[in-house]
Amino acid sequence: MLLPVLSKAKARAMQASCGSNLRQLSIAWTMYATDNGGRLVESYPYDNPNVWVRGDMTKESEATNTALIQAGKLFSYNQNVSIYRCPTDRGTSVDGQRLRTVRSYSMNSFMGARDPSLPPIPTTASPSYIPFFAKESDLALHNASELFVLIDEDERSINDGFFITDPSAHIWFDFPTIASHRHRFSYTISYADGHAKAWKLSDPRTRQVVRNSTEQANNPDLQHLARSATVPK
Repeated sequence: MLLPVLSKAKARAMQASCGSNLRQLSIAWTMYATDNGGRLVESYPYDNPNVWVRGDMTKESEATNTALIQAGKLFSYNQNVSIYRCPTDRGTSVDGQRLRTVRSYSMNSFMGARDPSLPPIPTTASPSYIPFFAKESDLALHNASELFVLIDEDERSINDGFFITDPSAHIWFDFPTIASHRHRFSYTISYADGHAKAWKLSDPRTRQVVRNSTEQANNPDLQHLARSATVPK
C-alpha cells in the first residue's frame, strides 16, 4: 500500500516542478516583451538571432550543450539552465546513444514574429488562421489565457524549440509528452497570461502517437491543443 502512495506523491512533485519551470520561463517571456516595446520573443529557429532558445535535441553536439540555452533571448531574464528541463525527461536517442538533453520545452510556433515572406507554418494554417502573434497588443485582441506559449514536448518529438501545431486539428506535427513516465500521460503547458497547468490526455488513440506528422483527425486532445495555438482570422 505504501509504495503506490509514494509513487503518486513523487509523480505529483515532479509535475509541480515542471509547472514551476514553465511559470518561470513565462515570467522571462513577459519581461522580454516589456523590455522590447511589447514585441514578443520569436520562436522561429532558423538563421534567427532573436529566437527564444537555440539548440536541436536530435543533434549530439547540441542536445547536451547548455551554451545554446544561454545564447537564447530569454536566458538573461533567468540564468538557470535547469528550468529548461522537465525532471521526468529521460533524454533522446541519437545514433543509438541515450543523451541527457538540456531542454524539454518548446514554444508555440505561432508566438513571435517571423519573416512574412516565409510560407505559412504549418501549411494547414493558411489561409484561415492568424499566422503569428508579433506583439502583446496582438494577443490583447484575443483571450491570452487560452493561447499557449510553452509546452512540455515528448522525447520522441522534440528537436528545435519551435513547436508546430495543426490549427485544423488533423495532424500531430509535433506532440507533447505522451508517456506514463512523463506525468502519467499528461503534459504541462503555459499560457500567455502567465499561468501553467497540466493537461490530462483523454483519447486512447493519443497514446499510439510515436512520431511527428501523425494524422489523427477528430481527436479531442489534438483539438484542445489546436484551439490553444492560434485563432481564426
